Amino acid sequence: MVLFLQLYVGHLLGDFVFQPGRLVLAKRRGAGGLVLHTLVVVACTALVMLGSLRTQWPAVLIAGIAHAGIEPLTIRARNHTEASGLSLLLLDQALHVVSLVLVALVLRTPDRSILVIWDVTPGSLAAIAGVGTVAFFGSILAFETRMVAGAPLQAVIGLDARRVYGMAERSLALGVALISPLPALGLLAFGPRVVYALAGSERRRASALLDVAVGMVLCVLVWGLLALFVRMTGATGP
Repeated sequence: MVLFLQLYVGHLLGDFVFQPGRLVLAKRRGAGGLVLHTLVVVACTALVMLGSLRTQWPAVLIAGIAHAGIEPLTIRARNHTEASGLSLLLLDQALHVVSLVLVALVLRTPDRSILVIWDVTPGSLAAIAGVGTVAFFGSILAFETRMVAGAPLQAVIGLDARRVYGMAERSLALGVALISPLPALGLLAFGPRVVYALAGSERRRASALLDVAVGMVLCVLVWGLLALFVRMTGATGP
């Protein structure tokens, strides 16, 4: 599980944090963009596992190769099917996560739970992965959900105020849920956006409340997975 979490945090960094819109478009247009994206993912994963890279480099390499093999499949599906961006996003991430699970199952688990060069508890590593999921994956999930719901079509999401606020909102919600004796208090983080939505026009209200719904569902789901992880492994929380 530790190896999977390390690989997954590297994946989050490479696939969301350090994949700007221009790189998304470049990888869809040709091999050069795909190679660059894969190198970014490998570099991010290597950074996350820097302290154990001397023994864990095969996991980084195999995860990178798997990532490079999955990307053309979802790019081809995007170009040759009528599937929605939301469906393709979920398919793409499901394939990536399954590939990381397989790598973690096949290769030796590292002796230390490490993030870059710092020893952390498995519970803390899982919490970091969870917050990264709701913050960064959540932005793309909300964007693609809005596209399905009829928002004006965009090729890729930009780093605008709405995206930054959403990342902070979901991170706060999950963070409070993880440290509070009453996890449901985390949902209060969505309160300001609900007030903003109800005070605005009907169009703004629908769009903002959709973002709230996506954020809440994702945070509850990730919190549930983290709680299950702690229960199954006996890991201490963050």
